[in-house]
Order: sequence, then structure tokens, then C-alpha cells
Amino acid sequence: MVAKHLKGVTDFPVRFSRLTKGLDKFMQSPSLRAVFYVNQGTSNFQALRYPEPAHVHLSHGESEKISMISNQLKGYDYVFTAGQAARDRIEQTLYGMRNDRMLDVGRPQLDRPRSVPSEWQEFKTNNSDGKVVFYAPTWEGDSPAMAYGTIAYNGEEIVTSLLEAGYRVIFRPHPRTGVMRSEFEKAVENVAEIVRSDPRGFLDESPDVSWQLDEADLAVVEMTSVAFDWLTSGKPLVMVKPHDPQAEVLDGGLLDRCPAVDPKSREGVVDLIDEAVSRSGSVAELAQFYLGDTADGAQTARFIESSERVIRDRSEERRLKYAQ
Repeated sequence: MVAKHLKGVTDFPVRFSRLTKGLDKFMQSPSLRAVFYVNQGTSNFQALRYPEPAHVHLSHGESEKISMISNQLKGYDYVFTAGQAARDRIEQTLYGMRNDRMLDVGRPQLDRPRSVPSEWQEFKTNNSDGKVVFYAPTWEGDSPAMAYGTIAYNGEEIVTSLLEAGYRVIFRPHPRTGVMRSEFEKAVENVAEIVRSDPRGFLDESPDVSWQLDEADLAVVEMTSVAFDWLTSGKPLVMVKPHDPQAEVLDGGLLDRCPAVDPKSREGVVDLIDEAVSRSGSVAELAQFYLGDTADGAQTARFIESSERVIRDRSEERRLKYAQ
């Protein structure tokens, strides 16, 4: 299914094999110099056994979830990091992870053209009053340490309070919400119903997070890559802290740097918006720290430069190896 989807969205060659011999043929191609990996899929490590190409970890976003500093990163020849914050957290956590194996590329996905859905355009035409809040809660996670999602605990309260305060709300739940815990699936259904029943509510079913950064005036986000992408907008951000005390949170991270809904506090999301607006001037500094230069095309340029460096270095290494 993935291979079929890719063939429909790119002109690049797509290779697919169910058998190891297909992987062997691809990985042992004399012209192959670099292989890029997203996330930390188990199957990645079957491919890492091939020594000739350079293996590069891309991840699938930038965040301070504990999974972002996995010791698995040592299995790759290079790790493409988003910026200084990622390098700092990796160096401070992983023993023996060299700085020269990490190359900053920002978030090049954010450089691509953004298309606003016709459904949102129609919604704006019919509902033009009130600032727009982008509420994008994450899923519940697959372990207590990764339990950053909170929609089952406060999702209805957050959306209801925003709508009652006169904000227009774009609601976009993480697509995996509810795969581990049924109460999170039910919470998404309940919040979606609240959004659908209010003329100021918009249920976002578009394919990705991109246009929302331009259309919304502020965001309410948990510990997820969406929060870090939002920094590039320069607009106010309100974070939502985990309810599960076992969720691993980095000291001094984004949850500490932005106004945050705290389960231990009586302050609601609306109470924090004014503070977020007053601190919006610091968002650009945070974007620089987490992502580097986010000017148009800058992140794509760094990705291309880093990729060319990897290919060039591996080509030279192979030349020296076979010259002996």
C-alpha cells in the first residue's frame, strides 16, 4: 500500500520487495551512497547491516518526546537533527554520540508550498469573527513514559472554553489517537461532536499540518512535533502538560518555556492566552534554537547541503577503501 501511494505522489523510482533478496540487490548496488530512514521502525535495523551506503536517520519531526533521544541513533552513520536543541539533548543524554555525526537541517517539510483546503475557505466565509485557535492534541502514546496526550482528561474543557470565549477553533486530533486506549478514542468523538455543533468549530480532516500555521492566530498543543513546527509561525503558543506523572518530560524544555495548561493548576487555557500573546516575541528565538534559520527555502537548502556532504564523504571513503 505504501509503495502504491508513493508511486502516485512522486516521479522518482519506487522499489518494493517482499523478500530479502530484493533488499540485497538494492543495498548492494555499486552506485548507492546514502539511505535515509524515518522514525525508528524495527525493519530499519535489518537494513543497517549493509556496510557500503551511509545510513542516515531523519526522524519524523522535532520534539522533546523521550523517543527522540533513543540510543538507537548510534546505529546510523549520521543523524539529521533539526537544530541546536536536538544536538544538545542527544549529546547530554547518549554516551559517546559524536557531534560530527549530527547535521542540522531544520524542518525542510515546512518549506513546501501550502494549499488551504476549500472547506476551510468556505468556513471562513461563513464564520469570520473571532481569532482562530489551532488545537492539535497528540495521541496517548504506547507506554507510560510516552503518555503525552491529554484529550481524554481535558479535551472537552479546552475546546468548550475556547468556543465560549469567542474563538474559532480548528480541531485536528492525532490520527493514532485511541489505538491503545478506548477512552481516548471516545474523547476524540466527543470533542469532534462539540466542534461540529458550534458554528465557530472546524473539524480538520486535511492530509497534513501546514496551512494551519498560516491561518490560525495561536495554537494549543501538547508535546508533539506540531508544537515545534508552530514556532516557525512566530505566533503565540500555549502548551498542555501531560496528566500521567510517568510521562518523561525534559527539564527546561518547551513545556517550561511557554505558558502551559497544568493539571495541577486551576488556570484554564483561556486564562493563559494573554500570557502567550505577551510572550510571543520570544517565539522567534525559540524557533532559532530548535530549528535554526527558517526563512523561505533555508531548511531545504541545509537538507540538500547535508545530503550532498554525506554522499561526498561516503564516496571518498569508498574510494580510499578500494584503493588499498
